[in-house]
Amino acid sequence: MSVQKRILERLKDMTPAQQLMAMYVLDHAELVAFMTAQQLADKLGQSDASVIRLARMIGYKGYSDMRRNLRQGLLGKVGARGLHQQGIGTDDGKLLGHLVDVESLIVKETARLNDAEQMTEITKKLISANRINVTGHGTSYPLAAYLAMNLNQCLGNTQVFNIGVGDLAERFRTAGPDEVFIGIGYVRYLPYTIEIMRLARARGAHVIAITDRPSSPLAEVAHQSLFVMREVSPSVWWSQTGTLFIANWLVMLVMAQDSKRVEQQLKRADEELERIGFWNPGSSSKKT
Repeated sequence: MSVQKRILERLKDMTPAQQLMAMYVLDHAELVAFMTAQQLADKLGQSDASVIRLARMIGYKGYSDMRRNLRQGLLGKVGARGLHQQGIGTDDGKLLGHLVDVESLIVKETARLNDAEQMTEITKKLISANRINVTGHGTSYPLAAYLAMNLNQCLGNTQVFNIGVGDLAERFRTAGPDEVFIGIGYVRYLPYTIEIMRLARARGAHVIAITDRPSSPLAEVAHQSLFVMREVSPSVWWSQTGTLFIANWLVMLVMAQDSKRVEQQLKRADEELERIGFWNPGSSSKKT
């Protein structure tokens, strides 16, 4: 249900002050979608606590939850380009301050959304897997490559599993129950990632989603899901900070839970780099 519809359903139950705020949200959704709770409160002569109470009254966990839904509604109407153009201005100082606030919030909320016990269970799955495959397309592709590269450095058995040159049938031929597939994808979910996850599950692999909501088609396919808070930032329309945080969290847990194996893998990597002349441990100042 949209923010606007929630407001209209509860409007008659609101105090005059809440009705004033609610009507402002209805009339200026494009602006409110980029305001902090304090900015909206200052605009209307209210407290930020009053703004948060309004968001909770209409069924959201808090103001950031309501604002996120406003932005998602805008994306559906104007697309990514139009949403990006709704930005917060061009003042460099304000942009930096906004970026710091948004990125910090993303990390904190992403940590809150995910249960530490499930993270530990997923880590055990990764450690015990014969092979780990990470899939992500579009703007999620760099994050898939980042996670795959770091897990491969630790465990030596991880690869990006994307459409590539069109050899999916051959690559799926050896997939099975002893493998883990991690799919990364967010709103406007690309079908390539979803289909790879479906095929992997059909082959008996354990499937993990890194996505934005329980109703995501990636979450519906997966055995387990990790959720990332997604916010619009002034530099790019969808920040990937939360995905990086999840990736780093998983890698950190792998390093802690299988430290001997990780140490051996990193040692072998150093030896290979030295053997082929890409690294000289005795000369840290060597030009690259």
